Amino acid sequence: MKTTTLAASLVAAAVSTCVAAPSMAQDLRMIVSWPETNEMAWMPGARFKENLEAKDTGLSVTINGPESVPPFEQITPTSMGVFDIIYTYPAYHSKALTVVANAMTPEPEKIRSSGVFDMIDTYFQDEHNLKLLANVAVGSAGYHCYLSEPLDGGEWQGRKLRGVSTYVPVIEALGGAAVNTPMGEVYAGIERGVVDGACAPQSVYRATKHYEVAPYRTEPTFGQLVSYIAMNLDTWNGLTDEQKTAVMEAAQKTESDTIRIGDEVIDADLEAMAAEGVEVTELPEAQFEAVEQAYYDGVWALAAECCGEELSAEIRSAARDAGLTD
Repeated sequence: MKTTTLAASLVAAAVSTCVAAPSMAQDLRMIVSWPETNEMAWMPGARFKENLEAKDTGLSVTINGPESVPPFEQITPTSMGVFDIIYTYPAYHSKALTVVANAMTPEPEKIRSSGVFDMIDTYFQDEHNLKLLANVAVGSAGYHCYLSEPLDGGEWQGRKLRGVSTYVPVIEALGGAAVNTPMGEVYAGIERGVVDGACAPQSVYRATKHYEVAPYRTEPTFGQLVSYIAMNLDTWNGLTDEQKTAVMEAAQKTESDTIRIGDEVIDADLEAMAAEGVEVTELPEAQFEAVEQAYYDGVWALAAECCGEELSAEIRSAARDAGLTD
């Protein structure tokens, strides 16, 4: 993806000034794709920071939000070492093989024991100069769609919905038109009628306040919200063995923490928003089956297109054998 002038400047600065070796630096610079105001999206990055610093191995984490580098352009400066750690969503960048976790049940231990995690990690090291640390699911509810006006017959024929690449097949399956725009612009877009709604993680519906302008949400949910945390490979290689162990233990704890916290918050949020007038449209069985099939087919097709059909098929086979996907 084309890097902005800001991102390019950061990369050039890192290279030209010969930043100190990672093993000498105790503070790790982390770039995240969401502002702190998007509380549930921000939470996994903050949780990783807390878990790692609790290990007391001399490592600390400073979090930088999207005001530093736009969300869709953060992977290049992290690969180059401007940032040590990235926490982002796979559909925000090209060749983000971690997208496959969005088509799996949120079982982090099984994703690791099945070999799926290692296959993705190897690809990330070779392709992006990044060491995969964690696949983080915010709760187990996955995604839903929401609109400014009620659905008619369970379809959104002719309506424009915001959605990144993983949601596009879902939006199109029920006759909608997908519009790709950053989450930070969705509220104003719905308010002005630029889009009629959005598909997004259920976990951020309240924090983004999108329910104020799009109070008609769909059930059941589909897929999983799985972002990832990765470390610049040179930074990783510069850590001591003790620090590497601490990083991976913190990452695995973060994986379990975010599912638990996400589920707790989602339940409370849905109850609160229902009291404020948010209405639920239950998708008829035929429409939901179309949505679910479109989603899973779309995720695996995206993985094959971005990262190779053979590798995608190998990962899907391992995930199926482990009972993680269809």
